[in-house]
Amino acid sequence: MMAGDIAQIERHLSDKWWRMDNLYKVENEQGQLVTFRLRPAQRMLFTMMHWLNIILKARQLGFSTAIDIYILDEALFNKNLKCGIVAQELDKAGEIFRTKIEIPFDNLPDWLRSRFNIKSRTSGKNGGSIIFEHGSSIQVATSFRSGTVHRLHISEHGKICAKYPQKAKELRTGTLNAIHEGCVAFIESTAEGVGGDFHAMCVKAMEAKKADMPLTKLDWAFHFFAWWEDGKYTAPVPKGGVVMSKVQREYFEAVEEVMGCVISDEQRQWYVLKEAEQGEEMKQEFPSSPIEAFLTSGRRVFDANPTMKAEGQCSKPLIVYDVEPITGKRTKANKPETMDEQGQRSLLNMLLVWEIPDEDDDYAMGVDIAEGLEHGDRSSLDVVKKSTGEQVCHWVGYLDVELFSHLAAHIGRLYNLAYIGPERNNHGHAFILKLKDLYPISRIYEERYIDRDDEEEKVKLGWLTTKQSKPLLTEGMKTLLRNGQSGINWIGTVSEMHTYVYDKKGSMGAQEGCFDDQCMSYMIAQEMRARMPSRVVKDLNAQLPRTKAWQAR
Repeated sequence: MMAGDIAQIERHLSDKWWRMDNLYKVENEQGQLVTFRLRPAQRMLFTMMHWLNIILKARQLGFSTAIDIYILDEALFNKNLKCGIVAQELDKAGEIFRTKIEIPFDNLPDWLRSRFNIKSRTSGKNGGSIIFEHGSSIQVATSFRSGTVHRLHISEHGKICAKYPQKAKELRTGTLNAIHEGCVAFIESTAEGVGGDFHAMCVKAMEAKKADMPLTKLDWAFHFFAWWEDGKYTAPVPKGGVVMSKVQREYFEAVEEVMGCVISDEQRQWYVLKEAEQGEEMKQEFPSSPIEAFLTSGRRVFDANPTMKAEGQCSKPLIVYDVEPITGKRTKANKPETMDEQGQRSLLNMLLVWEIPDEDDDYAMGVDIAEGLEHGDRSSLDVVKKSTGEQVCHWVGYLDVELFSHLAAHIGRLYNLAYIGPERNNHGHAFILKLKDLYPISRIYEERYIDRDDEEEKVKLGWLTTKQSKPLLTEGMKTLLRNGQSGINWIGTVSEMHTYVYDKKGSMGAQEGCFDDQCMSYMIAQEMRARMPSRVVKDLNAQLPRTKAWQAR
């Protein structure tokens, strides 16, 4: 290397991003040694990166290489950093160490490589490690359990969760617990179906992003990179134009609407050809939107395109409250401290508000009641506005049935004595029994039927969900989705509609590993909106002491 070249490199060595774009050699797809250059999507990731980053992506965007080069650079140019890369399998660990660590390091200019004295170095089929004299180290393995990891990359975590659940648990309880405030970590993967830790972490991080929740150094920031963001996914268009089906045309239109992008004819041509090859796996391997990436098994209840459009209409809440169930006291909680088992702050048990009550409008509430036990099904409630059908308030979490009835009563009173439709299946009976003591019975949905024994009309409070009544909810929801009038504001509601499927016997419910409580409470709320009686404002106001500007409390 010429003296002038050395001098030029010396001038830029303090600039990390120059180093990332000019210093390291990698093998390309043809096995040739080339200088690593950041591609647009990779550069975007590092521009937007947080301390902890979870990345949902399409295939072959090169994120694993970019992140590993980033980690190698951190180890070389900083003292006393412990860096780790977690591979999905033992043989992958050896390959990653050779191609992403050894080749870039060994092919540094001789004069520069000689500055990084090696204390020890091991490598093999099952991974490897380098410890430098200045105290920093890099190890590639399948997990890390001891000590603190300052820089961490977990590669293809979705595949780990799908193929090796026990290993995923070990990563959650061991490796993720080695991350402390001030560490930089990346979890990246294509999706591998719903359920499992990667899916759960993505959904929670996506919800936090949608809620515009301020992130601490211990929160995971969500990043999504679609196939259409990489310029290589194009194909020549025939003279007659792109040959695609009506469904594909509607799909591209939905993607453009939801993601705010423009998909060119060359991109559409590539997608049509690739989908013919990939079949059902296309959405998983080359997703266009975050929720679409998690491929469902079983036939979906709600059509994909309208559900995707509903995803695009979601918005952040106006206010997030922590509500004390018994007193109803609300505390603004835009930085909720609830932690889940993955160490993520969660919006569970928080009241999400998109619209304060309008005195001139009426509201309906749907309630799905669970036992309230941690790790079981969650309880959920939704409030929708009668005039527009828009979701104005949402709560989901774990709460004792009696406490949940208090909470629902308080929220119902906030929204002009909302017409409540509690599901009376299972634990719903206990919920309704308590709710009757707390809330006007006239504002609780009642079901009338003829008793077969004495032929008298009987009344039962609450909505009974059965194999016969579920289609009433789902068909109404399908119509709203199809007409672009779902009214959904919360991304968690849409996410559950994506994984609401028919099983082999034709019954509807959440796909295994997923929930349907938010989906159910929202559908019941929309059904209550259709069934609710006209409100007599004078009578209701007599029952409801009002305080102005409740949202300012």
